[in-house]
Amino acid sequence: MHIKSKVIAAAVGLVCATSAAQAEGYWGVAADVGKATASIGYSHDKVMTGVAVVLGNRIDGGNYFYGYEASASVTLNGSFEECGRRNPAPVLCKQSANLRLMGVVGQQMGDYDVYGKLGYGAVFGDFAVSPFSVASGHLKGLTIGVGASRQLNDSTKLFGEILYDAYHNSSGQPARHNSEYSNVNLRLGVMRSF
Repeated sequence: MHIKSKVIAAAVGLVCATSAAQAEGYWGVAADVGKATASIGYSHDKVMTGVAVVLGNRIDGGNYFYGYEASASVTLNGSFEECGRRNPAPVLCKQSANLRLMGVVGQQMGDYDVYGKLGYGAVFGDFAVSPFSVASGHLKGLTIGVGASRQLNDSTKLFGEILYDAYHNSSGQPARHNSEYSNVNLRLGVMRSF
């Protein structure tokens, strides 16, 4: 694990260690749309859609807040166009899911919250390992985001956010290939506290 990854993991762990008694839990669902790029000497792009589930804890501190959040996005149309033909090995050719664990820091502004996120994520799917075969694997790395939410009632909020993933860790790629993955993702959804 690189030093950057260790720092992010330590920060997320510190936030997670905060007493749950001080925190308000929340869950949510959202629609995802993003432009993903898989590359290794060349690149291919795909606009992907999906559905995300979000689970987190929020700790209020006056007009600011912080917390942590885990999310899972299931991709609905994850095949890169090139993978339907002769596979461009060795690169991600079909995205199945994107998992993220992030720290969240923000400020309350009336009925709105504005926030930033930083954490660690991983994309799962199939990788081309030769021109005619694929194998399952994953890429992992840094994920960041910014967003805003609006209070609808005591327990429900609408939210929108932009997330950016920069994954390049090769330990989960078949045959230890060294491809890279980036994604700019727009997420719109609803969350409820519990």
